[in-house]
Amino acid sequence: MDTARAMDSFTLNRLRMFALQWLCSLALLCGACFSLAATDTHIAVLLSGKTPYYIDASEQLQTTLHENLQHPPQLDVVQISDTKPKELESKNYRLIVTVGSTAAQFAASNLNHTPILTTFLPKSSFEKITRNLPSDRLNRFSAVYLDQPLQRIVNLGRLLKPEAEDIGTVLGPISKSYLDELIRIAQQQGFNLHTRTLGNQDNPVAALKPVVATSDLFIAIPDQAILNRSVAKWILYLSYSEKIPVIGFSKAYTDAGALASVFSSPRDIGRQTGELISRWINNGDELIWAPQYPKYCTVKANPAVARSLGIHLPGEQELTSLFEAMEHK
Repeated sequence: MDTARAMDSFTLNRLRMFALQWLCSLALLCGACFSLAATDTHIAVLLSGKTPYYIDASEQLQTTLHENLQHPPQLDVVQISDTKPKELESKNYRLIVTVGSTAAQFAASNLNHTPILTTFLPKSSFEKITRNLPSDRLNRFSAVYLDQPLQRIVNLGRLLKPEAEDIGTVLGPISKSYLDELIRIAQQQGFNLHTRTLGNQDNPVAALKPVVATSDLFIAIPDQAILNRSVAKWILYLSYSEKIPVIGFSKAYTDAGALASVFSSPRDIGRQTGELISRWINNGDELIWAPQYPKYCTVKANPAVARSLGIHLPGEQELTSLFEAMEHK
């Protein structure tokens, strides 16, 4: 009887040990399968050039993927000058991320089978690049824009000069399409809007003078690069002469004499791009395929200009906090 009982106990222990080993093996197998599925993702990052801001954006993208994914995808960072379309398509990338307008145009013209996420380009450039793409291609051809939503620029103006009643701007060949939206936003913020449309051959001083003269606040809206450069100096000169603060769209604008600017840095864009890709890989989030404005932005103010205009300027951290609170109202 004792012998039989001992044999039963021995058999039971063997069965338990076998079951435990089987479960461990199954867990390891499942883990290996999951790891393979996650790490098998292969993504290319296609840079328009070797400038530091393109590299910064790609580095932040990679950092964000490592922060958000247990098994980050394999990333190939390449310059458009160092690759050819056939070479890119032969590698069967799950996704190609472009950084800058030139890389986006390259992808639209040459890559027909791989999903594309374009980044670090103006909305107008993306719309021009994708104008003739077939609808089935557009479903997997998305963007994270570089330029800011108009609401964000107007918000910063309202924050820094809350008593302002009249807001002015000039619109160019591209930005004139935003007029209806700008009218709506100005009305929501309680502003009277004063605008002029400026062509490449127009006299910028003649267009700007009446707008500046009737405004308490001037907002600079990006347009064609050549127009941005030629008009910026006159916006700053005339506005400063009339003691009118300017809200710009780049760090350079603030450094040149704007009261403040709101813009997205390369790392802001890289972070957002990494988050979109992480959610797409983790749970198939389709938000990645909706072209969108930057989620993250940086506010840069010019204390010297604020003092000369008699405007109280909060400290850098306080200004950022106040602006973020205004954004989330």
